[in-house]
Amino acid sequence: MSLFEYLLGTALVVVLIGASGYTGFVLRARFMPGWTGAPARLVESVTAIGLVTVVAELLGLFGLIRPWALVPALVLLALAARFWLAPADRPENDGPSVPPLVPMALSGAVVAFAVAFLLVAQWGAFVAQNLDAGITNFDSVWYHLPFAAEIARTGSVTAFHHTETVFTNWFYPQNSELMHGIAMSLTGHDFLSTFLNLGWLGLALLGGWCVGRPFGRPHLTMIAIAIVLATHTLVVREPGTGKNDIVAIALTVSAVAILLNRSSSTKDGFGRVGPGWAVAAGGLATGLAAGTKVTALAPAAMITCAVLIAAASGRRLRTMAIWLGALLVGGGWWYLRNLLATGNPLPQVEKIGPIGLPGPERLQEGRPDFSVIHYVTDTGIWRDYFLPGLEQGFGKLWPVMLALAVCGVVALIFRGPGRLTRAHGAAAFVAICAYLVTPLSAAGAEGHPTAFAINLRFLTPALAMAIVLVPLLPWFDSGKRMRYALGALLTVLFVVTWAQHPLTSTSGAAFGIFLAVLVVALPAAAWIWRDRFSGLRLTAPALAVIGSTALFLAAGWPLSQGFFDNRYREFEPTAGLSAPYSWARDTRDARIGLAGTTAGFKQFGFYGPDLSNRVIYLGREAPAGGFDVIRDCPEFIRAVNAASLDYLVTSPFLNFLDYANPRSSPEDGWVRGDPALSPEVADGPVKVWKVEGRLDPGRCGPQS
Repeated sequence: MSLFEYLLGTALVVVLIGASGYTGFVLRARFMPGWTGAPARLVESVTAIGLVTVVAELLGLFGLIRPWALVPALVLLALAARFWLAPADRPENDGPSVPPLVPMALSGAVVAFAVAFLLVAQWGAFVAQNLDAGITNFDSVWYHLPFAAEIARTGSVTAFHHTETVFTNWFYPQNSELMHGIAMSLTGHDFLSTFLNLGWLGLALLGGWCVGRPFGRPHLTMIAIAIVLATHTLVVREPGTGKNDIVAIALTVSAVAILLNRSSSTKDGFGRVGPGWAVAAGGLATGLAAGTKVTALAPAAMITCAVLIAAASGRRLRTMAIWLGALLVGGGWWYLRNLLATGNPLPQVEKIGPIGLPGPERLQEGRPDFSVIHYVTDTGIWRDYFLPGLEQGFGKLWPVMLALAVCGVVALIFRGPGRLTRAHGAAAFVAICAYLVTPLSAAGAEGHPTAFAINLRFLTPALAMAIVLVPLLPWFDSGKRMRYALGALLTVLFVVTWAQHPLTSTSGAAFGIFLAVLVVALPAAAWIWRDRFSGLRLTAPALAVIGSTALFLAAGWPLSQGFFDNRYREFEPTAGLSAPYSWARDTRDARIGLAGTTAGFKQFGFYGPDLSNRVIYLGREAPAGGFDVIRDCPEFIRAVNAASLDYLVTSPFLNFLDYANPRSSPEDGWVRGDPALSPEVADGPVKVWKVEGRLDPGRCGPQS
């Protein structure tokens, strides 16, 4: 990537963010003029994300997610907002719906900023590791980033991209992948994908702060959410990758925060919500979360029930109409796409009780999809898998964390301040219970749920929703001692959880600290001493944010050079992928076919450094949106010829039950010796063949 290409891509990204952010600001100023400070910034952020998502989806219906279409569309929206949506003339009319600002001690803010500093530094250190080697996270190279690359390549959101034939992940909602795809479309590479989850981390912390702001304890709610974000389950998989658990958490907490700020006003009575733009913003955030991850559906459904319970008397129907409309706008497209293709918005759900639902038949299975409830009474499983997994995923104080979250929301159900808070407590409790029956939460062979610890991430949106509500209990209104005690407990929980991966043990610590200074320390210092800069046209925190962003963008060029120099240079040599990935580093504008699920599950590197390669997993279309394995040699040869490939990659079958011992897959034997193929990478279990003509299906033996 040249300096000009870097500057052009960066400029397009800055214009897109600036245009959507400005439109979000104008919409908030017009329809929620009394909202200020952190809640206003949260609403503006959610609105901007929703605008980018909806505009991209509309353009994607016609294959137009291109820089020349997407950026001008958002700029035109910003101009329209500028000239047609002037701020409200009498913002005092919005007064009754404005959340209160309860004073808090400066010491609390300082502690919260210190926690944010440590958390951002920790995440930044793991981002640095991906900058050093490329994004290597399993799910990211399997489907998150390939989905994004296909969105960038086609400009479309209508097609299903099949990464392999074992799982049906092409039916997953893809709001997060859409954001990565937009970044890839604007820049032509995946460098920005290493930073996107840091933005979602910031949104999660902002949402956590806003949850407690109307109650005078934003520092406590932000520290509470930081505990979940510092767990091993998230820290080792989310920073610098294409994973989307942090996206679901950030948007779920944002929805809760917006609704609680609205219900703390006097317009409809404390604890009630009425129709309006705050409800629309909360519904949009919830829809964006549901459109990101299937495991966010349970929290989204529960938040919806909470809104129904807390809706203002006599205006419930209008409130729910606004809520559901915004929710569908934020996340409905991907489920509608599934419905049109299969007759089922969730094709992974094959039955509800005795009722069978439409969906594709699966001929292969990676591992059984047992849920936690399957083993809930098995003491041996608890001893060998669940208890060690909980400690690995959530740290040594996991019993305290879970007890605080569960007991706290149960107490909120009965003692929460206001109807909405009590309803949110019930919603969080039910969402946690829903995790117990979530498929794959205890995945693995019968009696060996080896994926339990990894899949604790399915619990994190509900857990975050629960623990962030605990500081709102009225017990902490009685005096400072109770709040200090809770603050000390939350801080200790954070420090012990964070200490699983302290900066001193992480190779990217220097970059993490540099990042935390830019995005936390400088803006926090400017906010603390903001009164000294009262004469400035821009506020001191805004100037600090602009300056920090400029410094970060300036550092981006040398970081990108190092990223592409080292990207996938030594990728999983034990799986035989090092040589094929090294070959792909120098391959551009090629059509590459993949056979064998090892290549399918590890496919992103084959797109090349500029993402210009067309990567096709070879299988056959099946009814109800299915995609099945090719079972015989002649059909496979015909599929290779039909794909008009430049290269063919053959690999073993990835064995989820024994990852170190992949099972043989027949494709290599079917094509070996065909004169139309010449080896590019011949050593190891994963081979790359150059396709120089049509393969001969007549070479297949009768046993094929």
